[in-house]
Amino acid sequence: MDSTAVILAVSSPPGHAGRGIIRASGEESFQLVEACLLAPPARTRSISPVRLSLDGFDLPAQLLSFPGPASFTGEDVIELQLPGHPELLERIIDALMAAGRVNGIESRRSEPGEFTYRAWLNGRLSLTEAEGVSAVIAARSDAELRAASMLRSGKLGSVAGRIADQLAGVLALVEAGIDFTDEEDVVAIEAKVLAAHIEEMLAAAKGVLERAVGMDVLQALPVVMLCGPPNAGKSTLFNALLSDRRAVVAEVPGTTRDVIIEPMQVEGAEVLLVDAAGFETSIGSPIDLQMQDNAARVKADADLLLHCLPVGDATEWMDDERVVKVRTKCDLDDSPREGDVAVSAGSGVGLESVRGLISERTRDGLVPLSSEAVALQPRHEASLSEFIEHLEESLVLVRERDGASELVASRLREALDATGLVGGIIAPDDVLGRIFSSFCIGK
Repeated sequence: MDSTAVILAVSSPPGHAGRGIIRASGEESFQLVEACLLAPPARTRSISPVRLSLDGFDLPAQLLSFPGPASFTGEDVIELQLPGHPELLERIIDALMAAGRVNGIESRRSEPGEFTYRAWLNGRLSLTEAEGVSAVIAARSDAELRAASMLRSGKLGSVAGRIADQLAGVLALVEAGIDFTDEEDVVAIEAKVLAAHIEEMLAAAKGVLERAVGMDVLQALPVVMLCGPPNAGKSTLFNALLSDRRAVVAEVPGTTRDVIIEPMQVEGAEVLLVDAAGFETSIGSPIDLQMQDNAARVKADADLLLHCLPVGDATEWMDDERVVKVRTKCDLDDSPREGDVAVSAGSGVGLESVRGLISERTRDGLVPLSSEAVALQPRHEASLSEFIEHLEESLVLVRERDGASELVASRLREALDATGLVGGIIAPDDVLGRIFSSFCIGK
């Protein structure tokens, strides 16, 4: 990515809105934006009303100034807030770039993730913090959002940095011992001390992995589907379990048409709760067929099925090891309530029992996030595993050779490279490309 030009992007979500945001970053951001303003703004950290000149018209806007290096990217950053019409926002970017060409200011539309890339390039973010920004944008559940926030907080980078600092100091002593190998009275670091340092670093790295939660695991939350015949109370139970009126509820069979998926808290972790159309044997229209197909696809992949039948309904339970038998509407009928649990979504009777069964039956897939946990991307896990492998090899060499050697130093250097990849200190171009290309424009 070219890091010299002023980059421009619409940073608000796609579509129409009451307010849109255009963001500019670069050494000449102020000069570029001023070329389209009727009066120059103050070049201090501030918020001020301005008027843009666009095709002979004056357009009111709000201008937010963030002079570098104390901005997000470390460069001069300007944000323009104005009516959020997509075409208007794009025309303003075109006008800004045209003004840049007239005034000799290099400017262009930003590439995906380029604002965060510049923040990393200018030392405002570590690589793991930058990955956290991307993960926050992509988060689909509270668990993913919390894990992404862990990455964005830089916790992993701090841990990797401390280990890297210790390793660099140890490696310096080992290499000093090699340099002064001809001096009999010079011992830079004794074998026992070196082994103790390596064991300490190994324990720290293994501790991180033991407490780690993989982002790929969080993206595969257990799926719990409410299923059964139409008008069995599934949507009412869905809303009650979520404590939110998420699904439309009516006495008319077939009210639920789309597959509705929402995260639900279970014992400090999350599952994805799914409501879908009731299963029917008769198909009345192409829409009905599509509803049934969508529900069947979710059912095939679900980890747990809450088979809902109203009290008194003689329909046979589904023969599936994933099934929890739920008798709904238990407050409306005194008939026998055979099943795993009886529930009245309206009164709240049995809701905690349903949550308890969900927790029990999905326990293997639940991922609670403690305050001590560290969120890891796959590349972090691979680099930590590589780090541990090189340290273990160096420890064997130290014990077998009774001291430092070129081979020990070589393994320690490889371990140091691995910690650099975790914390973003050392980052090959292909790793950078994969990370920042996953961002959206304007971030």
